[in-house]
Amino acid sequence: MRKGISPFITSVLLIALVIAVAGIYTGWFTNFIRDITSTIKGHGEKKIECSYGGIALDDLEYNSTSEYLSGNIENTNIIPLGNIDLEIFYDNATREEKDLNKVLEPGEKDVFNEAISSNYEKIRVITNCSEIYDEVSSASISTVI
Repeated sequence: MRKGISPFITSVLLIALVIAVAGIYTGWFTNFIRDITSTIKGHGEKKIECSYGGIALDDLEYNSTSEYLSGNIENTNIIPLGNIDLEIFYDNATREEKDLNKVLEPGEKDVFNEAISSNYEKIRVITNCSEIYDEVSSASISTVI
């Protein structure tokens, strides 16, 4: 006489275990897919909105005595732009970011005046839309004494 669990009961227990594990993972997987879908949707909407953005730097002037850079920043397209900052790239391969704390409505222009070192190579204005920026090389910036 053999002792132990019958093959039928073993099969039933194995199927019950598989169903329980699948139930646990189904809840997790559903939430995971919902979160990923929401994230992708948000990025897509932001990219579409940002495609209507534009920004420009103009009238840049560097004062070599006071070591201040001044100029205008203009929103050149149809959406508001925020988190406007200046990035200064230096000839020693360093980068400095100046937080201008500005928001520009479509068509709006604003001035800035920031202290920077004289060994800059280029100036870039960046926004809350990563692909919306403008940059100017030091050769294109007028210098006054």
